[in-house]
Amino acid sequence: MTRLALRVAGLVVGLAGCGGGGVIQRADELPPPPPGLGFVQIRCAPAEVEVYVDDQYLGQLDGYAEGILRVPAGPHRLMLARKGFYPWFGAIEAGPEASVIRTHLVPVP
Repeated sequence: MTRLALRVAGLVVGLAGCGGGGVIQRADELPPPPPGLGFVQIRCAPAEVEVYVDDQYLGQLDGYAEGILRVPAGPHRLMLARKGFYPWFGAIEAGPEASVIRTHLVPVP
């Protein structure tokens, strides 16, 4: 095989491994969570916020597909934060169906 053919074959194999089997299309299409886990979907403006659940940093919200987090089932404390905005605090209940939180952060004057 030529170098170009090898590169194309490698690209095709690489892309095939990234197939859409794990892509979440909608929150109501979620598979059942593993035992002891639940889902929470967060919709926030701006979307580039830090997510904390029970004071544990989970990452940037825009890094989660459709804003859906998988967390232990049950009640939790949620904080959304971004520099230049007041943080948002709330209580969430994670269960087998995604609880949806819709909010926005208020800019600091």
